[in-house]
Amino acid sequence: MKVYIIGAGAGDPELITVKGKKAIEDSEIIIYAGSLVNQEILKYNQSAEVYNSARLDLDEIIAIIKEAKENNKNVARVHTGDPSIYGAIKEQIELFKENEIDYEIIPGVSSFLAAAAALEVEYTLPDISQTVILTRQAGRTPVPEKEELSKLASARASMAIFLSVQMIEEVQQELLKEYDQETPVAVVAKVSWPEEKIIRTTLIDLPEKTIEANIKKTALILVGDFLASQGEKSKLYDKNYSHQYRKADKKKKAILVVSFGTSYHQTRKKTIEACEKRIASEFKDYDIKRAFTSQMIINKLKRRDNISINNPKEALKELYREGYEEVIVQPLHIINGSEFHEIAREVNRFKNQFKEIKLGNALLTDQSDYLKLVETLSSALNTREKEVVFMGHGSKHPANATYPALDYTFKAEGYSNFHIGAVEGYPGIDQVISNLSQAKSKNIVLTPLMLVAGDHAINDMAGEGRDSWQNLLESEGFNVENILKGLGEYQGVQQMYLNKINNLIKN
Repeated sequence: MKVYIIGAGAGDPELITVKGKKAIEDSEIIIYAGSLVNQEILKYNQSAEVYNSARLDLDEIIAIIKEAKENNKNVARVHTGDPSIYGAIKEQIELFKENEIDYEIIPGVSSFLAAAAALEVEYTLPDISQTVILTRQAGRTPVPEKEELSKLASARASMAIFLSVQMIEEVQQELLKEYDQETPVAVVAKVSWPEEKIIRTTLIDLPEKTIEANIKKTALILVGDFLASQGEKSKLYDKNYSHQYRKADKKKKAILVVSFGTSYHQTRKKTIEACEKRIASEFKDYDIKRAFTSQMIINKLKRRDNISINNPKEALKELYREGYEEVIVQPLHIINGSEFHEIAREVNRFKNQFKEIKLGNALLTDQSDYLKLVETLSSALNTREKEVVFMGHGSKHPANATYPALDYTFKAEGYSNFHIGAVEGYPGIDQVISNLSQAKSKNIVLTPLMLVAGDHAINDMAGEGRDSWQNLLESEGFNVENILKGLGEYQGVQQMYLNKINNLIKN
């Protein structure tokens, strides 16, 4: 006599394993979780004596099994999904041991796996997530303090939340402590059943969409960027990747995209990641890698979000270790300032480690760059009735001359209402205000001249502080409209970086 603890799968009776089906066929008694397991499973043994465990307590279940032992009858104890995940099998196993009842655990297809199949997604995507967290929101069943949903969310990994859809608003509030409002989420109810229902939305709209869909139970909540990511590919089928069974059929090539970085997730997606995706789409023979020059941001992302990003030196070391032969380093910096020259020094140190390594210039390098940026920004903002003020970063490096040069170019091209300033260089906000004294309009569009709309844009430009550019301009009687849009969001700027890389490849 034996008790088979069987995972029946998520709902579709054909998702049960061959071994699980055989165990049901070999059992004279079936005890199944009738509130969760598809009754079609019972067709695999129509001669068996059947009990619905939803109506039984544990003592009653054990009594049935003990009687089966006395009569030398096998028992199929059928659970939904996989019995090791919220299956409450531990207390049953302890009683089996206490009563010397032989048992075997047969795994099943969990609902989180069936949900991925239904959504046609992969939890573990390179550069997105290599971790899947299975958890639940605390309710009648508590969770350990160290596993509170908000604490697990800090990893920003792929997450599957069980048994929690009836607490959907609490789930949202816990996740919003770590995830962005626009983080993609999905709710999959009765996955693989005929009445399966799926909603895709964002975290901010999760409760509303779930309630609209009338999903109240038997549902899984999936959270993470894996739900929306496209283009990230594993090394498994990469023809440029060697492993013990296959040699790469051509030399490995990479484009290292280097930026200052940002700790703001949404602007990073809209700017840095947008540029990287455009580069990846244009240069398909190259692997795209990332590095930040700001060690402070690198450390913050690691400490706060457990996100690991290399600095340029670390990234080049990694490329060398991985066997890349041709490397293009393209900075996303705006000027060829001190950070650009530090990148150049690192590239020079690695010149003998690769067969070929090339360094691209910053966004504004020659006159054609200035003219192209003027064309892009004037077309995007498209206003002659308002004054447009750009806030650049500025630098003590001689390359700070880029900012007054760009200001001159705007005006030389007929855009006298466009003005350039810098937070930490010339022309500063005082000079900008002085220039605006002759302005025709008291209405100002204020926007960053930086790759990302990050801390400087949010606080120094549009913040509530007394010295923010918005407040300083308003104190001079101007009406200010903020546009928090980094340069990396403009397709024309993205194209400028593509052109620089293309020139490096051709020359």
